[in-house]
Parts: sequence; C-alpha cells; structure tokens
Amino acid sequence: MKKYSNKKAIIIGYGGMGKRYEIALKKLGIKIEYICDKKDFKSKQYSFVKNYKDLLDKKVNLVCIVTDTQTRKKILFDFLKYSKVENFIIEKPLANSLKDTYQIKKYVKKYKKRILVNTFRSMSENFKEIKKIFKKYNEEIKSIYVNSPSAGIGNMGSVFFDLCNYLLGTKIKNVYGILDKTNTPNPRGKKYKDPGCRGFLEYQKNKRVFFDLSEDTAMPYRFIVKSRNIEFFIEEINNIFYYYLRDGKMLKKPNYFYLFKPKKINIKAREKFNPALQTTNTIKNIFNKNYKSNLEDSVKVMEIIFAIKASSLNNSIMKLPMKNKYYNLNFNFA
Repeated sequence: MKKYSNKKAIIIGYGGMGKRYEIALKKLGIKIEYICDKKDFKSKQYSFVKNYKDLLDKKVNLVCIVTDTQTRKKILFDFLKYSKVENFIIEKPLANSLKDTYQIKKYVKKYKKRILVNTFRSMSENFKEIKKIFKKYNEEIKSIYVNSPSAGIGNMGSVFFDLCNYLLGTKIKNVYGILDKTNTPNPRGKKYKDPGCRGFLEYQKNKRVFFDLSEDTAMPYRFIVKSRNIEFFIEEINNIFYYYLRDGKMLKKPNYFYLFKPKKINIKAREKFNPALQTTNTIKNIFNKNYKSNLEDSVKVMEIIFAIKASSLNNSIMKLPMKNKYYNLNFNFA
C-alpha cells in the first residue's frame, strides 16, 4: 500500500509470531530494515542481527517486539530510553506478573511514546460489525460465553478477555477462576507454562462472561454473545457468523417464554480469519494518530489473568483491583 511505503520497521524476535509480523508488514508495503533474533539466519532480503542493542540508534518508524514475555519488558525499556523511535507494537500477553505490568505502564507514560499491544480481535472488522448489529436493534450485550479448549490463559486468554471487555464496554468487578493442574507440555518449550482455565467474570450493570479454556477438550474455539433478544454465534476460525433474533410479537412476551422459533440471520465475515493478515489492523492503527493506545486495555486484561490465578489459589472470588500482595504472582508465558 502506497500509504505506508515510506515507513520502515524492525522486528525483534523471528519465531512463528515474528514471521506473522513479516507477512503483515510486507502486505502493507512497509520496509523491514532489520530482523533481530538469537538464532543465525541468512537472507538476501533482510539484515539480521543477534543483539537488539545494536538497533537502538537506527532510524525507523516502528519497532515490533515479538520475543517471549520474559524479555519484552527489558527490550521495550531500552528502546524507550535510548532510541528515538516513536511507535511500538508488543506481542501479547503484556507481562509475566502484575508488577511488571504496572512498571510497563509507568515507563510508557514517562517517555510518552506510542504503543499498541497486538490483541487484534478488538480491532477486527468482524467484531466491530457485531457491535453494530446489537446497536442496530437497540440491544445491550449482557452475556458472553467463550469456549476455547487448551488455549492457555496467557496466549489466547489475553486476546479473549480483551475482546470481552471491548464488547461489554463496562468495568469488571469480580473474578472467579480455576487453573488447570495438568502440566500439559507447552509447544513453545519446556520452560514455558501457560495453563488452561475456566471461570466467571462479573461486570458492572449485571454483565458477565463465562469462559472455558480447559485442557481436557479439543475443538475449534467459539463465542456466544447474548442480549435479551439476540443470541450471536461466532466460529471465527471457520468464518461462521450468525445470530438468532427474537422479534415481532415475541418482544412483548416475558423472558421465560421460550416456545417459539427465532429468526436465524447469517452474516458474511468482514475479514477472513488469518492472524498474520489481521495483525495488519494493529499496524495500521499504530500509524493512525486518532486511534487511542490500547496499553491501558491490556493492563486490565493482565489484572483479569492474575485475578484468575489468585482466585484459583485461594478458592475464592477476587475483587478488582486486587491488593498489592498479589503483585508478585507470576506465570512463565512464552
């Protein structure tokens, strides 16, 4: 795209996710100046370096930090402090602890740089359309069910919780969760732990989320989004979007009246499921100065994730915000 052809970028981390960023940047016509990774790569197309500190003085428009969660904070801090780059995209989840999460928030505020976390579903045209449909019927979303077997609370949970916050549009109050104790091997390496989980999120205005990311089932993930008169089914991987509508005379019936056949309406996907290409939405938004940084949204997501862990450890409902004693709870996300 000519709009971005004058932009230059750096990718730090060239694993599976880093290669997705490569596809997304090339799709937009952004020149990849450097790729940084600990492994040796040979390419006529790119300049490869092993140490990100060798890139701190480079003049580019964007740095994409796609390393594991353990190293992202240090890399981001060094670029904020020592480089003149203004725009950063960080892969999710944001951090391995609440302490690190709040440190990132504080540091970004200090240096006043522009940062987006790649929780791209809340930027997706598909989910924007779903919000429009509920608004069209003057319906308020009340309940969301997320079923994503063996997804990992950090890897996929961070994206799904961000999406739920986006769709519900109000503050979360209470969290109840149970972490799986199966110790399922992480496909990214033995040192990483990203357990499944299940539970319940309670929001203001009686809104709620039921989530099941447990490790003992294996099917493509799906969402059900409900208001009083709409039940929306989403099978994103298969690009299936449809909803049932309670309309006409049924609107005057009490909620407990269920002996009727609701109207089924199919919706064409606004964009097909492709995480690499959907990352282009994040890249476009980093250069759109009217698009607000989602760092604060990602902080809220991390608060949910660590509240689930605290809830599981204490077998109790956790109120948000949590007390300081939970700030050092941690995971070892990839």
